Amino acid sequence: MRPEPTAAASVVVTFAWRFALCLVLVLAATLRWGQALTEALLPLIAAEINLLDNTYRIVSLEVVQRGGEELIRIVVTLARCVVLPDGAHCADPRAQAQATTLLGHLTLPPALAVAAVLAWPPASWREAAWRLPLLLVGLALLLALDVPMVLWASLWQLHVEAFAPGLFSPLLLWLDFVQSGGRMALGLVCAAAVLALARALAGRGQVRR
Repeated sequence: MRPEPTAAASVVVTFAWRFALCLVLVLAATLRWGQALTEALLPLIAAEINLLDNTYRIVSLEVVQRGGEELIRIVVTLARCVVLPDGAHCADPRAQAQATTLLGHLTLPPALAVAAVLAWPPASWREAAWRLPLLLVGLALLLALDVPMVLWASLWQLHVEAFAPGLFSPLLLWLDFVQSGGRMALGLVCAAAVLALARALAGRGQVRR
């Protein structure tokens, strides 16, 4: 006779098929509305880059097509000299530099987070109610840590490669992490944090009663 599955195993199996279904639905939505959503977020991406580093003057930030791929492309000029360990480097202010990242890099990690949160069954209606505001906060942080940072780091990498090869840079370490699968890990960590916080806040409300 087959042993009866444990409660934990049953939860995992249920989560697995629900996650797969939710991910398909969320990815289908991003394919349909991903470009429009990205274009709506471009002013926020530009504002974050300007806040992080006033070295650059953004000429354009847009979604472009290249070789069948949708890319987010930023084009900048230098607003001031770039200071590196060997001194300041002042390029022609008319010169332009650009960096790109796939549009999917903006939509896929949030899709993973949303699918995981939707798929995990809540223990109570209080927990379910907490998930939406927490998920919105988590998605905002996730978006802020990915594409704007990647574009900024890619521009900084141009200066490092040209004037200071081998320079240690936490920003470039972040770029390597994100591009080596880190963005997917961030999406799952975001989902896990939302689920844990929602359960904790729901439990605190019940204890107070």
